[in-house]
Amino acid sequence: MVMPILVHTYFVYFVLVTGCSESNDLLTNSDTQGTKFFAMESSAQVNNQALIKLANAEGMELIEAGEFLMGSPDDEVGRSENEKRNRVRISQPFWMKKFEITQEEWNTMVPDSQKRGSEVYSLTGKILGEICTSSGYTAGNYSMSAFHSEKGMDIFLEEAVFADGYWSRAKNPRNYKVNSQKYKDMESLREFFKNQKIKPLDRMDKLLPVSRVSYSQAVSFCWEKTQRARLSRILPGPFVYRLPTEAEWEYACRAGNSGICGLGEGIFLSGENANIDGSMRGYIIDQRPRSEFSDGGSFVSIFRKGFVPIRKNSPIYPPNAWGLYDMHGNVLEWCYDFYAPYPEGNRTRVDPIGPIRGAHRIVRGGSFVRTAHESRSAKRLNYEASYRGSEIGFRYVLGLPLR
Repeated sequence: MVMPILVHTYFVYFVLVTGCSESNDLLTNSDTQGTKFFAMESSAQVNNQALIKLANAEGMELIEAGEFLMGSPDDEVGRSENEKRNRVRISQPFWMKKFEITQEEWNTMVPDSQKRGSEVYSLTGKILGEICTSSGYTAGNYSMSAFHSEKGMDIFLEEAVFADGYWSRAKNPRNYKVNSQKYKDMESLREFFKNQKIKPLDRMDKLLPVSRVSYSQAVSFCWEKTQRARLSRILPGPFVYRLPTEAEWEYACRAGNSGICGLGEGIFLSGENANIDGSMRGYIIDQRPRSEFSDGGSFVSIFRKGFVPIRKNSPIYPPNAWGLYDMHGNVLEWCYDFYAPYPEGNRTRVDPIGPIRGAHRIVRGGSFVRTAHESRSAKRLNYEASYRGSEIGFRYVLGLPLR
């Protein structure tokens, strides 16, 4: 992969248009002073028919340019010290993916070795008898999984069901152990299926958000997507697919809302309106005078204990005012920036992209195992770029390159 070449190209473009500062945060007074990152007029993006067509096909929403207060007020419940309020101007519009990236979308951009979700096969009782250790098996649809043991690798076939548009684990599934003497690894079993002309029906859990993705892998996904779109001549230059900056992410998440979250009036966040851990009263934020989740009524626990599938035609949770879903909960989302405290001073930051170097990258939005306090619009978390946490995924934007 030649990712360094692409990054270098981005950097040259940035220097030619704006020049490069050490901090890479353009600070201005709160009036109209300051230099935009790119000379392109905002209207040129908004009215670019090729971009509009591409964004619509990708399921993306236009996020208009504007200003907002980033961070949180001193009295916000759950607030951390690194959320100091600061004014930010987003000078260029961009498009953001409505939903988090699914395993199905991930699989279209990565080699076979990185594809997610076990293959599902339709297997007869006779075939099951040939590959397992005894007889009397029930024909059906099965996914494969492998576990390392002291004796080598153990492979199991687990019953799968198709419902609501995707394959998932059956309730109380049949589970059969493959003969490890005949099939020592997954590839040898796949080769047997190929010889028997048994093709996979699909992959498991393709509508779940992709997780266990490092920052570097998310960047590579966007790079690959950009290159394919360029080769297909559907992506006009200099636009790219990329991760959102931290400022772009919070601006899009809030959608004009200054409350604890970008949903509704921004006054409550719980398992009712986001896939977070709402199992305890102390885990949610509900400032409504009366509701089943507030002090005015009895508490009702909502904790799904896992990812919710991304059904684009029938989403489980409501979007924010810009039409973006699951900006709170489900999976944490990588952002472009290195982590650093917000700068001191009372000046407006224009299109900030964070420090030029650092140890950790930003993640935002909370997840299904996080409380409401950890899933607020202003909440900042950070991890090493190589970290592949079980609750971390991403969504991309379509916009101008950054460096």
